[in-house]
Amino acid sequence: MKVSRRKLVQQGTSTLMVSLPAPWIKTHNLKKGSEVSIESLNNDLMISAYRENIKQETKITLLGKQESEIRTMITNTYRLGYDRINVSFADNIQFKILDTVVKTRLIGFEIVSKEKDSCIVENVTEPAIDQFDNIMHKIFFCVEEMFEFTKKRLEEYSDDTGYEDVQERIQKYDNFCRRVITKQKMYNEKSEFLWTFLGFILHGQREIYHLNKILSKDIKISQQTKHLLEVSKQVFDLVRRGFFDKDITVITQIHEIEKDAIYNEGYALLEQKKGKEVIVIYHILYSIREFYQANSPLSGIIL
Repeated sequence: MKVSRRKLVQQGTSTLMVSLPAPWIKTHNLKKGSEVSIESLNNDLMISAYRENIKQETKITLLGKQESEIRTMITNTYRLGYDRINVSFADNIQFKILDTVVKTRLIGFEIVSKEKDSCIVENVTEPAIDQFDNIMHKIFFCVEEMFEFTKKRLEEYSDDTGYEDVQERIQKYDNFCRRVITKQKMYNEKSEFLWTFLGFILHGQREIYHLNKILSKDIKISQQTKHLLEVSKQVFDLVRRGFFDKDITVITQIHEIEKDAIYNEGYALLEQKKGKEVIVIYHILYSIREFYQANSPLSGIIL
């Protein structure tokens, strides 16, 4: 992204003006009287060529019938910023999976029309860009909710599958945030750091989610393993504080905790424990590792 510095010019008593680069004006065929879109993004002001009622559109074809494959195709098209997606499918099995993914993973999108072997997925009520920070807060709140849910199930096992609802919300919010980053280039040159940061947070919480999926009443969980989950939550809390408070001092604490939790406490537990508790320990250790790795893009965001 090319950056130029320009001086503000006084216009009247309270208005300041700045000239637009000639190459950019030519590229977008702008002239006197043309409209541009202006959006405030934290400390930045984004000026975009205004295109009224034009939606970015694309086409995809569903090939397989695995939920994960169909989900990956449609959510990544959504993340790329398309507003209207023409989807071709082979049978009703694929369509039903698509319909579920759209309802549970894509904020503001709906299937607006359907033919025998195709349908249109379109943006109808997408939240405004200024909801980005609120949605980020919701992601971290949901991850905390996942931890609390897991802690209770480790203390006293239950068949409650509420963690599935939490996971669904996290995925939905994450998709929206990535869509905003793509469409609006949120945080400008730091957008790649933010994208990577989100990835590590989501991977870390997903380990806690998979931990819940393998829990059963015949798995006995020791106090040491429960404490390891508390350590994972501690690392997550530090990462959250670093992100929202722009506190670079948490980086040192994250490094210290991760080293001891994995290479000392974690490895020792893997050697001592047997059976399915080892799988639980594995997921917790992996979550610590993912939250720890979030500190690298986090430092890029803060600095």
